[in-house]
Amino acid sequence: MSTSPVQPPAECWLHPRAEVRDSPIQGFGLFATGPLRAGESVQRLGGTVIDDAALAALEPPHSSVTIGEGRHLLIDPAEPVRYGNHSCEPNLWHADAFTLVARRDIATGEELTSDYATLTGVDEWAMDCRCGSGLCRGRVTGRDWRLPSLRAAYGRHWTPPLLDRIEAGGGGR
Repeated sequence: MSTSPVQPPAECWLHPRAEVRDSPIQGFGLFATGPLRAGESVQRLGGTVIDDAALAALEPPHSSVTIGEGRHLLIDPAEPVRYGNHSCEPNLWHADAFTLVARRDIATGEELTSDYATLTGVDEWAMDCRCGSGLCRGRVTGRDWRLPSLRAAYGRHWTPPLLDRIEAGGGGR
């Protein structure tokens, strides 16, 4: 079984070759201002740990990541990493609970995206997708970790609690 660190970083980190700009996907997004190599760290997530009840009480929009069963990392709205948009064909993925790395080489000007299905463990969560990729699912949910196609595409690049569910044999749909 995988485990996440007990205490996440208090602050986020964003690669110096990344910046916030207007996004064709949604509002603002993060963009590469220079090339990034596959495997290079691009974001480190930090914030405050909250439980399911505190998460459910939040008014959207907010940025959070599931870091354990019933535990979520709430990212400060002042942190630029919160502008990372979703894509069903992302160029970032998880190296561990808090670090996102380049999934492939990323060119200058590309929007930096992750698949939100790899970071939320809230079954009830869902959003309509506007990523525009050829692999767009149209709707992203907190149950997408069950999809065999995503499990195959992302391997072990999930947050630890989702990886635990996958390894425990959580059923596909």
